[in-house]
Amino acid sequence: MALFLLTYGYNDTDERAARREEHLAYLNKLKDEGALALAGPYEDLTGGAIVLNAEDQQAAEAIVAGDPYTKNGVTKDRYLRQWKVTVGSI
Repeated sequence: MALFLLTYGYNDTDERAARREEHLAYLNKLKDEGALALAGPYEDLTGGAIVLNAEDQQAAEAIVAGDPYTKNGVTKDRYLRQWKVTVGSI
C-alpha cells in the first residue's frame, strides 16, 4: 500500500450542501475499509485535502472517482499524487 495526497478546491454550487452527508458517509466507509487515513477541509473552507491508502495511482483515482463530491461536480482543481512520508506516521 502507498499513501496518496488529494488536494482540491470547491466549485460554487448548491451541490456541496446537498451531497455533504453522502460525501461524509463515503469517507467513513473508506476509513472503515482502511483506504482513508485523514480528510478535511481547509480552515477557510475554500477546499480540502484527503490522504488515501491505495495499491497504486489507478486505485487511488478510482477511490476519488467514487466520491459523491467528485461525481456531482462539487470539487475542482483536484490534484492527486503519491506521497512519501519522511517523518511521522499515520
